[in-house]
Amino acid sequence: MPKGLRALLPLAAMLAVTGILVLASRRTGVERAIELQTLDWRFQRLSVPARHDPSIVHVTVDQASIDHFEAEGTGWPWPRGIYEALLRFMKKAGAKGVVFDVLFTNPSTAEDDAVFAKAIAENGRVILALESGRDADPRHSAAPPARFAISAPAGALERKSARLPIAPLLAAARLIGDAKADPDLDGVFRRVPLAVVLNGKAYPTLPAAAAMLATGKSLNELAPKLTGGSLLVRFHGKSMTSDRSIKTYDAYPIGDVILSWAALEDKRKPVLDPALFKDKLVFVGMSAAGLLDNHPTPVAAVMPGTEVVAAAADNLINGDYLTRGPFSAALLLVLLALLLAGAASRLASHQGWTLAVMLVSTALLVAVPCAAFRRGLWLDMAAPQFALWLGFAAASAWSYAVEGRQKRYIQGAFSFYLSPEVVRQIAERPEALALGGERREATFYFSDIQGFTSFSEILTPEKLTQLMNRYLGEMTETVLESGGTLDKYIGDAIMSFWGAPLPCENHALIACKVALTNQKKLAALRDEFARLGYPPVKNRIGLNTGPAIIGNMGSPKRFSYTAIGDTVNLASRLEGANKAYGTYILISESTRQGAGDAIEVRELDFVKVKGKSQAIRVYELLGLKGEADKALLEKARLFESGLPLFRTRKFAEAIKIFESVVSRHGEDHACENYIERCEHYIREAPPADWDGSHALTEK
Repeated sequence: MPKGLRALLPLAAMLAVTGILVLASRRTGVERAIELQTLDWRFQRLSVPARHDPSIVHVTVDQASIDHFEAEGTGWPWPRGIYEALLRFMKKAGAKGVVFDVLFTNPSTAEDDAVFAKAIAENGRVILALESGRDADPRHSAAPPARFAISAPAGALERKSARLPIAPLLAAARLIGDAKADPDLDGVFRRVPLAVVLNGKAYPTLPAAAAMLATGKSLNELAPKLTGGSLLVRFHGKSMTSDRSIKTYDAYPIGDVILSWAALEDKRKPVLDPALFKDKLVFVGMSAAGLLDNHPTPVAAVMPGTEVVAAAADNLINGDYLTRGPFSAALLLVLLALLLAGAASRLASHQGWTLAVMLVSTALLVAVPCAAFRRGLWLDMAAPQFALWLGFAAASAWSYAVEGRQKRYIQGAFSFYLSPEVVRQIAERPEALALGGERREATFYFSDIQGFTSFSEILTPEKLTQLMNRYLGEMTETVLESGGTLDKYIGDAIMSFWGAPLPCENHALIACKVALTNQKKLAALRDEFARLGYPPVKNRIGLNTGPAIIGNMGSPKRFSYTAIGDTVNLASRLEGANKAYGTYILISESTRQGAGDAIEVRELDFVKVKGKSQAIRVYELLGLKGEADKALLEKARLFESGLPLFRTRKFAEAIKIFESVVSRHGEDHACENYIERCEHYIREAPPADWDGSHALTEK
């Protein structure tokens, strides 16, 4: 297994544990309550009122109707014969059926009950309500007639008692349905049972019976996919009691219906046109104060139970009910949340990105359940959110405890020879430190104090230590501020490089700038050192650019981050070669090319370093483009005009050029060096295969 994947195993295990805990908590009261609240939010924001079935209407026993008949001498409770007018009007109007969400469990006068029963029978499409009980009750132990029984659907509720309509009404009814429903754990009504079992036989609930009457289908045909014996109601709008302008179903006062029948009997124009009820399924319920069977629902704090029954029947008739998503869907959403949490935790050092990922993830895990809800599917919204935020917290804690320790170790180990910014970047990308080394393109810097041996002989150890600490501190500060890596101190020597452990653009130019800056710093320090009684301090610098092996070198118990290779050795040789030319910054041809036109140089020689057969050009670094002294540039161009003469064996002419450089610009060790070479070759011609190069014999 790759090392990177192996390192993530503890994080994956922690996220997996978080996911298991979240999934296990789905059945706890707290998370279930929160999930139900998110479902209610979806009902309130995403329900589509236009999707309701317009063939469903309400007739309500409202306060105005009660007051009207009371004023005419008919007080509440009304004689049951009054409902005859309702049923005859609906028969004449051609209503599909009438569903009474009213219990007629106690007898009225024999005459009224007979009138009502006759009207029920003559209408032929009336459903009456019963009320089942969880507990046995000897007063209500009778089961409904077998003719009302249906094929028992899966999950039908077992009931031990039932309050039935009185016998004359029960005998006349087309169907009966149980009006009993229970709220969810938070007291909100969101679902209704489909059937109940009484004395071993199954009977439909009121919404199921209404849908069976309206469609002529069995309950198993209406809801073949429903499990658990209950239907999760998909409300399509708000209650008529909360805002009549946005009510889901049309509702008419029962008083207007009764008066309309009376008008038809008297050949008068009715208050309500019978055509309003043509092919409609009419639900009769209470809406008057004190009579309401009110329930809290997701779409209204107060909703008559009849509206819940009507909404459930609507769902069954149109196959538009809400179904609970399977466990596999919740599992997939939780896994997605954990993956997003893990990704966000990996960006912990980039707070802006972390926040963006978490906000986008939160929105995504809300959008998916919302889109599913619009299609009739209830997917978990709470569990994925818990997984996302708890997973992020767990992953962040793990990162702080484990990766944070690694980062702190890296920061401590590298802070002595890398700039704080580079240390921070490495801490975020520890893979940049390939143990054992990797091949990188870099520019290497070597510097050494001129005549350091004599310093150590004339200064006391305390003085020498003070001098070195100040010198090395000033020189190193420039390296680190530029983003370079301090490799090591070797006595008075400094080795550093650019291009590792993190990639660095223009590392050759940066190294040149550091070399020039350090020479300026040292010039300023010489005045300070002179006041303290130190001898003049000058240093020589060598720069070379090219590939090298860079990484942690050493034993498993003790190692150092360093660089090895010919490129490194050449930089060291160039530092020493300054002595041969009387220069203080010597750079290789590759560094010259890497820095480009941003620097001013003087070509010095075509050399072969010790141990190498291939010659390279070396240059004295004079300054940055536009900043170098004009006199130095004039001197450099004149000096360089002598090099082609020297390399084409025109030694006498070359001597004249180099002498003119000295006469015009003063003493120049490089010119003196070339004059000596020319005079030597005049006395003793170079071999036939001589290419104009010069061998450096010193390291």
